[in-house]
Amino acid sequence: MAQAVIVLLGELDLSVGSGISLINCVLAAVPSLTGWGTAATCVAALVIAVAAGVCNGLLVGYLRQSALIATFATGAIWFGGALLLMPQPGGAVPEILGEWFAMRVGVFPLAAIPVLAACALWALLQRHRFGRRLIATGSSADAVFKSGVDTRLVKLLGYVLAWLFVFGAALCISAQTSSGDARLGLPYTLNSVAAVVIGGISLAGGRGSMLGAICGALVLVLIGNVVYFAGIPSNYQEVFKGAVILLALGCTFIGARKPA
Repeated sequence: MAQAVIVLLGELDLSVGSGISLINCVLAAVPSLTGWGTAATCVAALVIAVAAGVCNGLLVGYLRQSALIATFATGAIWFGGALLLMPQPGGAVPEILGEWFAMRVGVFPLAAIPVLAACALWALLQRHRFGRRLIATGSSADAVFKSGVDTRLVKLLGYVLAWLFVFGAALCISAQTSSGDARLGLPYTLNSVAAVVIGGISLAGGRGSMLGAICGALVLVLIGNVVYFAGIPSNYQEVFKGAVILLALGCTFIGARKPA
């Protein structure tokens, strides 16, 4: 969902995986280093996530740097910060997060609350002027700029919004693993792009839906499960995943073509 916001904006963020690792390490290392409680640790992680979004937004929006290069560089910084906090996997995420993640109310898992909250936030923003400007900027930044909208601010706020989603993802992953690992989030960078592509969001920006990104993520999980239960060696999972992404790209290209 975080990557979907950025791609709809017409950009890309290659630092989301490293950001997940950094937030995970903060949640696992800060309590023992500072003696802070769960609430203070989560607030510190949220502040770091927002700061990372602001940094990426300033680089891409105001300094007009290439999103690929800028976020690749910041991703290396976030990864370095995670390694400084936790050179070796370990530590312990506050127990209350793990307990909350496993809780259910009837058949409803509480772990679904962050996803539902993110969906509600996006549904609200779609009806707000900012949401319309974000998608319009992805469609044609020049046209939006000429209409009097500060596209730099739109991109900055778009990255901040995306990193709120990154924080939610890192919170859930950390609650599930209950420990810290500087390399935990690295696979999520390319997986997030894959989910966006499979979900039918145009990499050119301005076209697609958040629901499509969610469905794309579910398809990626389904591919892994199908490969596993079919008895296919795990080494071939990436091959199947790449083939599905290429197929999704081909369908997106064909769907984008207009008859003459």
